[in-house]
Amino acid sequence: MKSLCKRLLLSLVVFSAGCDVFNIGDAEGTRGRGARAFDPYSSSASGAIALSLLYYNGCAILPTGEPVSPGSLNLPDYPAACEAMNMMGQPVPPSARFEVTPGVNYFIREFTAVDAITGVHTDFNDHHAPSFWMRKQSRFKDLDWSGVTVGRDEWTNDYDSTFQRETYYENAAWMRSLDDTFLIEVLDADGAVRTSVTYSRRDFMGESATTGRTRASWMVADLARPRFPGDPEVSLLPDGTEPTYNTMVKASFSGATDPFKTLAMPQLTGEGLIRVTWSLLPLQPFVFPIVFTPEAERPATCYRLDETGLATDEQVPCGFGLTQAVRVNRPANGSFFMPGDSVDFMVSLRDGDGNGLHPRNRMPSYNEYMGESSNGLAYFNEQMLLTYREASSSESGFKVVGPLQDLQVSRGSYDLPYFSFPTFSEPHFYLPPGSNLLAGGGDAQPPTHYSVQLPPNAKSGTYAIILKGHRSYMGERLNRLDPFFFQVGQAQPTTYPGRVGNCQVCHNGVNSLSNVHHGMSVDHVEACKTCHIEEGYGYLPDVIHRIHNSSRKYNQNKGDCTMCHLTRESTLWPSLMSCNGCHVSSHGTEYFDLRFEPMQNTPNGYGNCAESCHVTTPPAEHILPPR
Repeated sequence: MKSLCKRLLLSLVVFSAGCDVFNIGDAEGTRGRGARAFDPYSSSASGAIALSLLYYNGCAILPTGEPVSPGSLNLPDYPAACEAMNMMGQPVPPSARFEVTPGVNYFIREFTAVDAITGVHTDFNDHHAPSFWMRKQSRFKDLDWSGVTVGRDEWTNDYDSTFQRETYYENAAWMRSLDDTFLIEVLDADGAVRTSVTYSRRDFMGESATTGRTRASWMVADLARPRFPGDPEVSLLPDGTEPTYNTMVKASFSGATDPFKTLAMPQLTGEGLIRVTWSLLPLQPFVFPIVFTPEAERPATCYRLDETGLATDEQVPCGFGLTQAVRVNRPANGSFFMPGDSVDFMVSLRDGDGNGLHPRNRMPSYNEYMGESSNGLAYFNEQMLLTYREASSSESGFKVVGPLQDLQVSRGSYDLPYFSFPTFSEPHFYLPPGSNLLAGGGDAQPPTHYSVQLPPNAKSGTYAIILKGHRSYMGERLNRLDPFFFQVGQAQPTTYPGRVGNCQVCHNGVNSLSNVHHGMSVDHVEACKTCHIEEGYGYLPDVIHRIHNSSRKYNQNKGDCTMCHLTRESTLWPSLMSCNGCHVSSHGTEYFDLRFEPMQNTPNGYGNCAESCHVTTPPAEHILPPR
C-alpha cells in the first residue's frame, strides 16, 4: 500500500491561466473562445456544459468513483451490485445519483469505459493470459482484436526505489479505428428516446494511453528494480511487500473538437437514462441512469460573496463552472515581500456565477466530497488514479514557486534552481491522499488560510501561488489551474524564461489548453515543469514528447523541434528520459543501470547527455531553432 500511495501522482501537469507572455502572433483561442461563441468554463453563459460519462466494470460511476444507482428504472442488464473502487472493489448496491439539468445544452467532454481485474494474472512471465482475458473474457471481448501485439514493456520508477512494470497490448483493429461513432441518447423513465446526437471518434482530441486514456495493459506494481535486461524473476522490495497485479482494458475519448455539436437535455423531471451505443459494440450499449433536477429545485448550498469577494453566511443555489481566487496578505513595506517573510494567503473556490462553493474559513470534508455534498469540489482520490487510471483525476491543492525567470526542468536532482513549496512534485493537497490525515478523519474540514515561509536567500522577482482545482456538478466536470502572482525583493515584475511555446497553434478554441486536461493556459505552459519533476509523476520532457508523438491529431513533423521550442538551448539538454519519449529504445540496454538510478543519484536517466557526447553532435535528424 505504501508503494500505491507513492504512485498516486502518476501524471500531474501544472496548467494555469493568464496573459500572453509569449506573444508569438497567433493568439491563443482565436477561434471559438468567449461565452458568445463557445466556452465550457463560462458557467451559465456558456454555449454548452461539459458532460462526463464514466463507466467501470459494468456500472456507471460518478467522478468520485461511486457507482450510480438505477433508482426505480427497470434495467434488467444493470448490476444489482457494483464493484466499489473506494471500498477496494467490494460489491455493493449502487447508491449514488447522477444529476443533470433539463433545458441545458451539454457537450460530451469525455466518454470512458473501464474493465479491470486485480490479482488474477500473477505469472510474471506470462504475457498470453492477460491478452486472452482481454480478447475472450472481458466486457470488451466483442471488439475487433485482430492485429493485437505485445507492445511496450515499460518500467517506471514510482519513487524511492519502488518500481512498476506495465506491458501494453497494442495495434488491435479497434484501437486503430477512426471511423467509429458514438450515439448518445437521452431516454425518459419509460424508455422513450427524447433527444440524441452522434459523435465520431474524430470528434475527440484525446485517446492516448500517455494521458490516461485508451489502453490495454497488464501492470505489476510494488517491485524492486530488475537485475538485468529481461530479468525473468520478480524482484521483491526490501520490506518483502508482495507485488500487485492489475489487468485492464480502457476505452476513453476526451475533448470534443466540434463546439457546435451539443445535446439539449430534455425538459423532464424525475428519472431517466443516457445511453451510449458505440458502433464497434452495437449490441452492448453503455447506460447511465440520471435524475433530471430543474434549476429551480437546486438547494441553496453555495454562499453569496460580499463586495470584497469573501463568503457571507447567506446561502444560494449553486451554478455551473469553477473559478479560483487568492487573497494575499499585504507585505510589510506595502509593495513586495522580502526573503524570509511568511506569505499568508486565503483561497476561495467559486462557481462560474460568482458564488462561493464553501464557507469563508473552511472547505468541505472528504466524507462530504464522497457523499456528493461538497458542491462539486473534488479532493485527491487515490482509487480514481490507481484503479481507474484517471490521469487528470482530482488532486486539488496549491503550490508556491518562484521566481518565474528561474523555472527550469529538473535534470536529475531535487535541488532546483528556484523556490518551490512543496519541494517535490506533488502540490500541497487541501486533503492528503486516502480519506485524509487531518485530525477528525473523514469529517475534518480543511482550512482556507495558509502560510508559506520564503527562504532567507529567496531570489528577487515574481512568484506564483498556483491553485489546482477540480469540480463535478450536475454532469459537468472541470479541471482548473490558475496562477496568482506576488513580488519578492523588488516591485518590478519578472516572467518565464520563454524557452517553449506555440501551443496555441493547435490548442485553440474549444481545445485551448485552458479547456483540456488540467485546465491551464498556454501563457503559463512553462509552469508545467514545477510539478512534472520525476518519472513517477510524469517527467515533463518525456510525457510531452510521448503525448504528441503518439497522437494521431498531431500531424506536424515530429522531428521539427522549432514547433514548440523557442530557443536552441532548450533543445540541447538530451537525456535518456527526454529522448525515450519518442525513441523508446535509444541506446538499447547500454545505459540500463542509469535508467533505474534514484532521482537524486548522479548520474541517472535524467542527466544531461550533452555533458558527455551530444554537446558537439546535436541530433542531425531534428530541426532545431537557429543559434
